[in-house]
Formats: sequence, structure tokens, C-alpha cells
Amino acid sequence: DMVPRKSGIFALRASGNSLNRAKLKGKNIEDGDMVLIDSEDRNIKDGDYVLSIIGGAANLKRYKFDHKLAQIMLLSESTETFKPIIIMPGDDFAINGKVVGVIKRG
Repeated sequence: DMVPRKSGIFALRASGNSLNRAKLKGKNIEDGDMVLIDSEDRNIKDGDYVLSIIGGAANLKRYKFDHKLAQIMLLSESTETFKPIIIMPGDDFAINGKVVGVIKRG
């Protein structure tokens, strides 16, 4: 019942605290939680939480498009301080899906 019945949904385990203040359907994303990703949802908007791949490494962050600078920023929402990740043209970057749910660790 926790997993939407739709193809393209997969889960991964969150590692780290970069989204421990994020709120997705009333739940934050803490180290060890399972995060549900919709790999087929390509309708990404400002404020969505996404799974991105940068240089082969997976990242869970909040998506922000800076219209003034015409660049993508990936933001943390954390009790710790993390600098935004700025995506530049030519970077080895892809969005692998939108975060659609969180299953809290036991």
C-alpha cells in the first residue's frame, strides 16, 4: 500500500542528512529511509525532490531552476550546512526521476 501501483517506481535507501528537513507528504528524508522514485515522471518543477546522477554519483536534492542565470541548482534542506550544487552546461548530469514517497526506517 505504500508503493504507488505504477511502472517505473523503484526504491533506494537514503544515505546522509542533506534532506532531513525536507517535507514530502509530511515526511522528511533521513539517513536510512527508503525513498520512492518515479523514473518515468519527467515533469520536474521548482521545488520537486529529484534523484540526480552527477559524474556517476546519485544525489537526492530539491530541484531549482534559476531563470535569471538560466541554470539548475540542486539544494539541500538540512540541519547541516551544504552548498548548493550548480549544474553547468557540459556537466555529466541527468535527472533519473522524481521523489514520490518516503518509507521511514523501522
